[in-house]
Amino acid sequence: MSFLKEKLNVYLRNFFSNEFINSISTNYFLKILYILFFILLYIGNQHIVEKRIREINKMEKKVEELRSYYITIKNNYMFSKKESEVLKRVKKINLEASKVPPEKIILKK
Repeated sequence: MSFLKEKLNVYLRNFFSNEFINSISTNYFLKILYILFFILLYIGNQHIVEKRIREINKMEKKVEELRSYYITIKNNYMFSKKESEVLKRVKKINLEASKVPPEKIILKK
């Protein structure tokens, strides 16, 4: 185990030494920076996309709730427009349905 620790210490000292850094040519250094830039750009883009997906999922749930609320309100409104329901409500204020059918008014020119 100590052998591995020694090898690791030697490797790390060599890796971070000035000789190693100076031995890397500018061309390789620029290529590494170029690749790192695009890797960071890719990671940032993935975070933004995941955030948008979470927002879309929240909005879809909200839209579904609002759609069900709309359908419920619409059904209640349609039910309240039925003649039988209207008659029940007008009985409370002592009104009755007319026995005589409505007449059509015709204007002659």
